[in-house]
Amino acid sequence: MSAGDDVPAAAPGEPASAAGSPAAEPMAAVRIAAPLRWPARVARILVLVLLVPATLLAWVMHVPARLAAVVPTATPPDRPTPADCAPYRSPNRVPVTGYEQDGAKLRVFAIGYHLNLDHATSYDTWRTAMRCLVEETVVPHMKPGVPTLVVFPEDIGLPTLGIGARAATVRAQAHTPARAGGEALPLGLAGALLQLNTAYAPQIAAYQARFGPVDPRKQVLLAATDTFARAFSRTFSEIARDYGVYVVAGNNQARYRVTHDPVEVAIFADPSEQPTDTAYVAVDARVPNTTFLWGPYDVDPDAPDFERNLLFRNEKVPLTALELDLLGLDEGPASGPDALANAAGVEVAGFRLGFATSLPAFQYGYPFGQRPAGFEPCADLRVSYAACQDALGVDVMIQADANPGRWANTLQGNWQPLGWMSSTWRAVADPTVRFRYNVTPMMTGNLFDLVFDGQSAITARGAEAPGRRYVGNAMPGPGDPPEYAVYAGDKSEFLALSPWAAPDGPRDRLVAVADALAPGAGGSLENRYVESVIYADLV
Repeated sequence: MSAGDDVPAAAPGEPASAAGSPAAEPMAAVRIAAPLRWPARVARILVLVLLVPATLLAWVMHVPARLAAVVPTATPPDRPTPADCAPYRSPNRVPVTGYEQDGAKLRVFAIGYHLNLDHATSYDTWRTAMRCLVEETVVPHMKPGVPTLVVFPEDIGLPTLGIGARAATVRAQAHTPARAGGEALPLGLAGALLQLNTAYAPQIAAYQARFGPVDPRKQVLLAATDTFARAFSRTFSEIARDYGVYVVAGNNQARYRVTHDPVEVAIFADPSEQPTDTAYVAVDARVPNTTFLWGPYDVDPDAPDFERNLLFRNEKVPLTALELDLLGLDEGPASGPDALANAAGVEVAGFRLGFATSLPAFQYGYPFGQRPAGFEPCADLRVSYAACQDALGVDVMIQADANPGRWANTLQGNWQPLGWMSSTWRAVADPTVRFRYNVTPMMTGNLFDLVFDGQSAITARGAEAPGRRYVGNAMPGPGDPPEYAVYAGDKSEFLALSPWAAPDGPRDRLVAVADALAPGAGGSLENRYVESVIYADLV
């Protein structure tokens, strides 16, 4: 997840931090948000106390599902039809748009997925939903003879935590007034997490015994390793192989191994998959925010299931406050050989792809165009991840994103879409680096009290495309820092840009639309975010 609204204003003389934007000098380890104040801590304790009865009720509701016989479900067809895809098609999906060029070496698609927990009712429904996205928005626009790269947003694997009978009450909650208590006091999200911790209690206990003490904030993500492997890893691995494309997707997921040991299978395998002789078991307690790249062919016959065609994995560094303080995720390496290997990426179709999952794409360690003399970009990747990627020869910055905050807002002292230019546009416009392209798919949709929103974009250095801009970026506003003036106005570097939920206009009108889209708003616009797919030819 990206920094969203959790970023402090900048110090005088340097750009203010937007959601995930560069931190102010001096260069040091970045703290994305201040510690929670005592009222917030007390509120959390109250949430736990108030929701314990609901959690007990959820446990009772899960018991019959755990004991019930498993009813086999039909395997979705490899190539879903329009009729198959109709139930999964977002009513807010906009037409696919793209930028075509002669001499293309790679056609890249940015999938601006609109999050829908109903897609994760079962492994089959999730698989079908994702394959339908590819079938309906990618396949018709693939270019014969040109490799295809499909980039899904950050954290797209998160909904699969709610798959199956164990999470039925969580999915049901998303359709009730309990879906959102408010962004200031996230009762909806707290209730969902409590239910999930209850649902995965046997696996949590087993991993605590095996690797403990495991941070309780991330324990349910570790416990869901088998679920993630069956849903997330399998789905995207198979899409890459079956459609003959390269696929990028991300999840907060532990590394796993395959086991056929009856005891481990009984403990760790999803109960809804029983009887089975296979389970996917975490190899350690680390749960990083990981971006995966699968290819259309196997590269390692000895790898675990669904990773034989895995070409690269990247662990996010630095992490945001939400990821560090609330989820307790494990950060990727920040220095040394492991950090360089993590940031350097991998070659595909003659391009070196590097993965900068949201916040890392903002981390240059200095303001736009002002690299200090003697600057060492790879000394600390928490401070200068993007600059280090440039030094390592990355051509294409893959910035998969799930921005947990309202897109149209000025809550952190600057207009968020303007601050976002310091990643997607800066990568191809800052003269101190040499990135050729930036590819940023943005997840949209409400997840209980959390907002995910933004505009997907593909930018190119030196492009002369028709001028485009994010909403509200026509000119700097009175509250924007002077240093952000370079980011305002139409930019020819945008090869493709998704629309927002409302046309561009005055910022106050855009803010009102963001309020109406937000969790618990209750009107006709609530959760009516755009789902978009854009593409561009890389030459």
